[in-house]
Amino acid sequence: MTERYVYCNGRAHEGTVSVSTNKQLSSQAAMKPQSVTNRHMNWLIHGLYTRKHFEQCKKLIDRQLGICYDKQYLYYMKGLILREENNSTEAVHCFQQAIALNKKEPENYKELAKTLYSMGKFRNALEVFLKAETLLERPDHEIYHHIGELYYKNFGQPKAGVGEAKEYLKQAVTCGKHVESYKILAEIYIEEGDSIKAIEMIENCLQITQDDVSLMTQIGILYLKINEYQRAFEKLLDATATDSKHTSALLALGSILQSKNDIDGALNKYKRISNLTDESSEVWSNIGLCFFKKQKFIAAISCLRKATWVSPLNFNALYNLGLVLVTAQQYVSAFQTLAAAISLRPEHAECYMLLGTCLRHLNDPGNAYLSLEKSTMLPDAVKNPLIYLNFALYCYEVGKSDQSVLYLSNFLDMTQHITVHREYLKMADRLNGALAVAAGGQIDAPTAPDTGGHTGGLDRTEKDHRMQDETVVNMSSGGLADARNEGAVEEDGSDGDLP
Repeated sequence: MTERYVYCNGRAHEGTVSVSTNKQLSSQAAMKPQSVTNRHMNWLIHGLYTRKHFEQCKKLIDRQLGICYDKQYLYYMKGLILREENNSTEAVHCFQQAIALNKKEPENYKELAKTLYSMGKFRNALEVFLKAETLLERPDHEIYHHIGELYYKNFGQPKAGVGEAKEYLKQAVTCGKHVESYKILAEIYIEEGDSIKAIEMIENCLQITQDDVSLMTQIGILYLKINEYQRAFEKLLDATATDSKHTSALLALGSILQSKNDIDGALNKYKRISNLTDESSEVWSNIGLCFFKKQKFIAAISCLRKATWVSPLNFNALYNLGLVLVTAQQYVSAFQTLAAAISLRPEHAECYMLLGTCLRHLNDPGNAYLSLEKSTMLPDAVKNPLIYLNFALYCYEVGKSDQSVLYLSNFLDMTQHITVHREYLKMADRLNGALAVAAGGQIDAPTAPDTGGHTGGLDRTEKDHRMQDETVVNMSSGGLADARNEGAVEEDGSDGDLP
């Protein structure tokens, strides 16, 4: 027995304490500060992790796992570190250990799902994200975003799809402004054809990341689709100001200038494109059309052949090359090129029109008639009145005046709603005069603008000779059409292709 003073309520009392009791008190006294230290190690672990001192952090975690009771947090942090170090398999094991210790903590499930996502196990990741959603006590942007993204990529159940993806992504953006959620929403709206909503989403992105050249280019092309040319031009100029070598932005700007007949300005933009990769076929196609408008046919054909060599399945390049070859009267090459284009788009009316023109000059009147007739029967024919004018001219040439009258009437009706070049109106006026002789009547035709030359019907003594050489080549079709899968805008014929 050993005498000691024992303190009770702040006052000393003399008494005796056994040796065993003394050892027990000493043991408890030694454990208390260690227990307190263990509880307060989490802050140090978190600090080391945020400063990316991973080796020190892992050593501390391993030591604490042997003596600390808060193992759920330790496994959670070790999983984060292992994932940062690209050791995803061990990270998954750590997160599973954390979940086993606390099955009601959504953060454990979320980080496990993010790890599975990084490993490419998307369906498993979606299941875990959905489990984490059921445990949420407050909204979580990351969980909503990943569920929406995985639904959008069709990794959910058959009943889940774009609609569910859109709802989850909307929930994600209500939790705060997050670029990735806005981007996916924009992609969904583009697929749905809602350019206005897509523009709204990208504008929200640009408020967060103001120097994103790809987004500036994409929104510029979307403005083109809704005919907001000034805004499109401004956005694309901003993109080239940020990155003067950005291929898509330069190609889009060049296409706008080309559509406005600023050929030199368009060529200047194309010359600045230094890195031709996926868009190189469109660039060469547009350059070829620029030379075509400058009546430099050899240069145009060379550029368009380069475009088809780079991308043999590029319909626009094939069509444009066929158009230039017809204009340059290289009918055999034009026939081969247009046949390849038709194999890609068998419902394209203008291809059949040009093919019929080739066959006419290759002395195959039967197939020329069939090709031109087919061009008038396809749905696209209603977009281009020149298809009807070409067939009317050919019908007159082969002596089918009744059909010529019918298709000329169709052409004249369409010109009331679609603007065509005045030269084509002159041609229709001359055909009308020639048909009047054969039919003994007159078709009501709009008067072509006065250009100081003859715009009426053909002289009766000259009509047979003159009408045999009339062939319309579609050189005026154009205008911005639908966007392609990489945010592209497609052109018909003469204006140019956007990326």
